[in-house]
Formats: sequence, structure tokens, C-alpha cells
Amino acid sequence: MTKKIDLRDWDNRYLTDKEVAAIYGVARATVWRWVGDGTLPAPIKIGGNTTRWHGETIKAAMTKQEDQAA
Repeated sequence: MTKKIDLRDWDNRYLTDKEVAAIYGVARATVWRWVGDGTLPAPIKIGGNTTRWHGETIKAAMTKQEDQAA
């Protein structure tokens, strides 16, 4: 059984790569490819191998992408 991702109030909290992928409807590998090519900002390193994006950062990136597409 897969664990559901709770995306309520996602723009007001820190997100994992899995949650960012769910928001965009893409694979986790795509999220990291987008970080590499500058489409998404780099995540914040919390410690060790733990990284997170603040929801506001992802929301701003989405707005920027929508503006560029228009």
C-alpha cells in the first residue's frame, strides 16, 4: 500500500522531492534534473543528505514558469 502525500497548505511548509514531484505530476528524477538545469531552485540542505524546498519557493518557481510560457 502506498502512502498518500498530504499537499494541503503545501506553500506554507517545507517539501520533500517526492512532494514537489507530486505537485508537478512528474517523477522525482525530473525534479532533480530541473534543479540541475536551473528550472527549479536548489533545495535547502537541512543536514546530512536531507534537503527540502520551502513551498513559497516552489510556488514562485511555478509562477515564473507560467509567465515565461505566456
